[in-house]
Amino acid sequence: MTCGRVMRLLPGYLDGALPDTLGPEGHASIGSHLETCPSCRRELERYRRIQRIMSLAPRPSPPADLGVRILLAVSNSRAFGGFGARLRRTTNRLDLMLENILEPLALPATGGIVVALFVFALVYQVLGTGMPVGAATPDSPTNLLQPARLEALAGFQMTKLEEMTRTGGQHPLLVEAMVNADGQAVSYRVISGQVDENMQRELDQVLFFSRFRPQMSFGRPTSGGRVILSFSQIRVRG
Repeated sequence: MTCGRVMRLLPGYLDGALPDTLGPEGHASIGSHLETCPSCRRELERYRRIQRIMSLAPRPSPPADLGVRILLAVSNSRAFGGFGARLRRTTNRLDLMLENILEPLALPATGGIVVALFVFALVYQVLGTGMPVGAATPDSPTNLLQPARLEALAGFQMTKLEEMTRTGGQHPLLVEAMVNADGQAVSYRVISGQVDENMQRELDQVLFFSRFRPQMSFGRPTSGGRVILSFSQIRVRG
């Protein structure tokens, strides 16, 4: 085995991670070469010194709010992505518009059948029995588009928000949350009120872990729902 190949394989040899194609014979061949080659042995010692120095270096601990930052970055990436994300949002809007336009066209046919059956039953009852038909209460109109709404607010500690609402007078903090079809907030914006870094961290925790009812279109959950939240006189404890 040549010196050049041994030096390329030294990191894997030192870490016990040589390629499987070498097998035990390759490990033994490198060891034999190191015993007889001073240059390769010096290179191996240099790698070992670097390994010892790296093992003594302090390992930084991740920040406590790393999970919230990652979740916020992912949410912002989904909501405000590049060209591909904008193209997907445009396609989703077009699909929703076509769905909202085409689905109501099926209602007249179904409604015609229902009306025909009702008229037939009415005529049959009047002509067949001669009994008057009792008045029926009109059906309630179907709400084809239902807005998103908050179902359960996450029970995180909101010290800064409570302090702001206690000292903010008659101007509560207003936040608009954008909700996807799964009932999760993907982003939000502050409509009214001043938000610092600590308060924004609390808002991230509360909004992204709260549960929402998504916007409903013809009984199906859709994305694009918006919920206005007013943080005033908050009394939440985790």
